[in-house]
Amino acid sequence: MNQNQFKMQIEGIKLGRCKYGWMIYDGPYIGKCLELYGEYSESEVSVFKSCIKQGDVAIEIGANIGSLTLPISQLVGPEGRVIAVESHPETFNILCANLAINGLKNVKPINSFVANSNDVETSSPVWGKYAFVSEIWETQYLKLDDILLPRLDFMKVDVDGNELAVLKSGVRHIEKYKPIIYFENDLKDRSPDLLQWIMALGYRVFFHLAPIFLGNNFYENPENAWAPKVIHSLMMLAVPDGNPIPIGLREVESPNDWWQD
Repeated sequence: MNQNQFKMQIEGIKLGRCKYGWMIYDGPYIGKCLELYGEYSESEVSVFKSCIKQGDVAIEIGANIGSLTLPISQLVGPEGRVIAVESHPETFNILCANLAINGLKNVKPINSFVANSNDVETSSPVWGKYAFVSEIWETQYLKLDDILLPRLDFMKVDVDGNELAVLKSGVRHIEKYKPIIYFENDLKDRSPDLLQWIMALGYRVFFHLAPIFLGNNFYENPENAWAPKVIHSLMMLAVPDGNPIPIGLREVESPNDWWQD
């Protein structure tokens, strides 16, 4: 095991030297990827690299433990800024630890549930009642428009079905700054409203099927832990009219358009 593969475990807490820095991690997908491959969803990072430049201001909603916050931080550089929002207090604590052990000064973490109202459902049919909020702490809600920003160049939103509520809470920022928006869209019944809302703001939207595992990874481990299944995140890239068009991504033709089998 070389230095890049150094890992340790103390009382259930795993620590490893990963592609973008030291990471504390756990969990069946993000944690397993970091443990086995030293990276998570590098296919998404490839999109970030095409959209984010030095000095940019980015917001990441659903930052989780920071596995994608770290590469975003490096892409915006010391003159750029990243606001990383995570709603679950326990996950947020790990996010802050990962920012701290890597000495990241250009990232501001926020522990809030982002939505356009306090009536948004905070539970998950897949992950349970307390998947995104605490069982013991009262939920704090936040609208994106309430965050003071010098500008906004890039948004990443991955909140398991609440993407529209998040985006609606930041409509003033979106209309003013016209950021590139990268968001998850994996619930077919909610997709038309989400796509129609974004497209009505003057955005062109593109499908991005993002595998969380790549064979050519940081730890040089070619074995897919979920084989024969390939785990993907169903992500979309929205760019304002007039911006360069991403190469190789299928464009959404109408709000009712959906993923191809």
